[in-house]
Amino acid sequence: MSINIVTPNGKGGVGKTTSASSLAHGLALRNRRVLLVDFDPQGQCATALGINQEPGVFNALVNSHSDIHQWIRDTGRTGLDLLPGDRSTATAQIVINAENRPINSIRMLFKPLGKEYDYIIFDTAPSVGGIQERAIYASDLVLIPTATEFLSMNGLAQMTEVLNSLRDQHTWPGKLAGILPTFYDEQTSESSKSLAELKANFGENVLSPIHRATILRECAAEGKTIFEMDPASRASREYEELSRVVVKLS
Repeated sequence: MSINIVTPNGKGGVGKTTSASSLAHGLALRNRRVLLVDFDPQGQCATALGINQEPGVFNALVNSHSDIHQWIRDTGRTGLDLLPGDRSTATAQIVINAENRPINSIRMLFKPLGKEYDYIIFDTAPSVGGIQERAIYASDLVLIPTATEFLSMNGLAQMTEVLNSLRDQHTWPGKLAGILPTFYDEQTSESSKSLAELKANFGENVLSPIHRATILRECAAEGKTIFEMDPASRASREYEELSRVVVKLS
């Protein structure tokens, strides 16, 4: 069965999509079969991988009794597929909330794919409730990207509350894979203080940071992952290490 991973945060602009797509490709480069699912209405996973945004997530969620395979796209990378999304995903969230779908609805939707993929990675929008809550419940591992800046701590606190609530109220069986510090810059005091605070509060759950790097922004513009853009870069080595840690955890 596949290992489901989600990369949530209650705050945007923390490197969620970059981390989700980089991890997905990193795992595929380790000869794993990976499906990346874009639950964010911005549809940036498709953009990051250089393919077209489509209402795949909307169709899969709203037409949940249809064959989900018809919405999955080949990314052109060995072992890596994408269930793309676009602005229509926001409408799907409205439908899910209006119908009050059970907390395990996303888990059940992707269950038939469990034998086809080693990993299914969910990238979510920075909003609590609806799709994000159900995507977390569907996940075995939660990886929380968090920018090393003061304002990001609120989003992280929000996520830990959601995890605790799902565990207490719905007996969520998953676990925290780790806190991933992003946009780290050891030359700024804010980054250093934020990383120190993360380690003080979360200890060994804090993973090695992803340094701030212009090339990561350039990757999205080129529709390439860091492994394609510059495999010798520090950012590439850092995301390769992240994929190694995830394999070890799973």
